[in-house]
Amino acid sequence: MWRTLVIVICLCCNLFLPAFAQRKNAAPAAADNSKPVAVIPFRMIDKHVVIPVVLSGSTDTLRFVFDSGAEVTVLHKRVSEKMRINSGHQAFMSGTNNAMVRTNVVTLNALYLKELRLPYVDAYLENLDNLGDIDGVIGVALLKLYIVKIDYRQQQLVLYRNGKTPVGNTGRQLHFQLNYSTPVIDAAITMPDGRHLPGHYHITTGGDYGILFNWPYVDSNRINSLPTLNTDRVQDMVRVLYYINSNIPSLQLGGKTLANVPVSYCKDINDVGVYTEIAGSIGYDVWKQFTITINYGKKELYLE
Repeated sequence: MWRTLVIVICLCCNLFLPAFAQRKNAAPAAADNSKPVAVIPFRMIDKHVVIPVVLSGSTDTLRFVFDSGAEVTVLHKRVSEKMRINSGHQAFMSGTNNAMVRTNVVTLNALYLKELRLPYVDAYLENLDNLGDIDGVIGVALLKLYIVKIDYRQQQLVLYRNGKTPVGNTGRQLHFQLNYSTPVIDAAITMPDGRHLPGHYHITTGGDYGILFNWPYVDSNRINSLPTLNTDRVQDMVRVLYYINSNIPSLQLGGKTLANVPVSYCKDINDVGVYTEIAGSIGYDVWKQFTITINYGKKELYLE
């Protein structure tokens, strides 16, 4: 009986092996990206892309800055106090010049962007009074879940399922690398003396500037020889920072040349690169001239 049973099982296995092999070798079905999964309207507030967000347990609509350069999600302390969200644990958060600040971290049960639900989002609690009427910041946590198209003209985020970038995208495709979890693109600047300086730049859609240089790049390439147009005094997480503002003749990015680009630098700014020197960050005053699509999983950036 045992032997007969074994033979029957073998025969059954042989009968189903071809079908099993076909299923195993068949390519997984591609995500249908002909239509977006959500369209999130945004407002421009002080050069920040601000999207409506609702937290689980509340009906209040909050204002979150969407910033592709934000490696962690941040929640304003006053919001956590109002909603009585208890801190789960403490962690270190890097400030300027890689200064580390200990802060409380909470796990939000869910974060809602219209019909989309982002479950179990870790959020760092910070005082965001320096950003004005802003309740939080989100970046990579959203980029990892969806392909994100930022349409500055229509003022909307268009979100697609992860996978292949949507068909019909007419933008120029660029590949980026990651510095920790922040996208980094290659670009070059032209100085008034004619020097052509290539570099690696963070894609920072939430940056309220054109280019914000890292100080080591400023120092080694004499960027501080640029004429000073004005200065800014800004309160950071740790201390007050003093920025010098100027402009450069041109920026070359993705086959495009942009003229008279505003730039800033500060001796306390240095976003260290893991494997390579980071020249700085490219912000809103550059990206607003494009419709950009970020496919984080494929490390692709499209400029239209």
